[in-house]
Amino acid sequence: MERREGRVRHGDIELYYEDWGRPQDPALLLIMGLSGQLIHWPEVLVRELVNQGLRVIRFDHRDIGLSTVLRSEGRYQVSRAMLRSSFGLSVQAPYTLDDLAADCIALLDGLHIERAHIAGISMGGMVAQILAADHGERVLSASILMSSPLMPGLFPPNPRMLWTMLSGGFGGRKPAGLAKPRPEDVADFLQKLSGRQHRSDHAQLVEVARLSLSRSYRPAGVMRQMLAVMATRDLRPRLRKVRVPTLVMHGRDDPLLPWWGGWIIARNIPGAHWQLVPGWGHDLPASMHHELVQRISALTRAAAS
Repeated sequence: MERREGRVRHGDIELYYEDWGRPQDPALLLIMGLSGQLIHWPEVLVRELVNQGLRVIRFDHRDIGLSTVLRSEGRYQVSRAMLRSSFGLSVQAPYTLDDLAADCIALLDGLHIERAHIAGISMGGMVAQILAADHGERVLSASILMSSPLMPGLFPPNPRMLWTMLSGGFGGRKPAGLAKPRPEDVADFLQKLSGRQHRSDHAQLVEVARLSLSRSYRPAGVMRQMLAVMATRDLRPRLRKVRVPTLVMHGRDDPLLPWWGGWIIARNIPGAHWQLVPGWGHDLPASMHHELVQRISALTRAAAS
């Protein structure tokens, strides 16, 4: 299976990417969520999508993984920003999700891809909403997974879990004197995101956490990404402009973003297909791979026809 890697420049930002499959096949851009690196799209899932006749691109957002890390020029109070965001008030941030959407367009430009299917998870699903609404001429179809429309009062539903992720300490159990948490502690936290029926394997989570920590550990970058989410206003008015085939999927057991956020997204996008999955949480366990591949690939084929 063909696999290429490289970097695309967007102003002062360099985005690291992997490009899987045949260049002549329809492109599918995978957009990861808050704090997630490209490796958090499981390689087996990527390969299964390629086997469906897709050219699959996964990449590191700015401030994460092997892409450019930024520096905050000012001091930002995340707790205050969370409070203001919950009431729909303005939030100061180094960048917004519109900038992350512009990064995606720059990545497509750098790879000479005129139009692509997109699939975004969590924060990546928010970026996918912006791309489908404001850059529809570049989008063939949109799969929005376990995401939120950023409606005031809806995000975040679980501040304690969110703060654990942002702090980088994963429950305050980072061993004294170490710059990074232990992979086992990261895996313990990530498994709490699983649903009752579809659960991630703990040993696999440990291995992914170990690879993630060796690639990059940027808690300050994750904090800036969170500020970008909170500085992006309610997406519902934009969603009514979406004219591309859209799939919205959400887990009934999602402990981080409530499933009714996905339902609101689907209600506001004309013709969107809504799929609520019992027993699925806020992760990509092996037991969900087949359904995700089938539904995303079916959407891409329907869009082509």
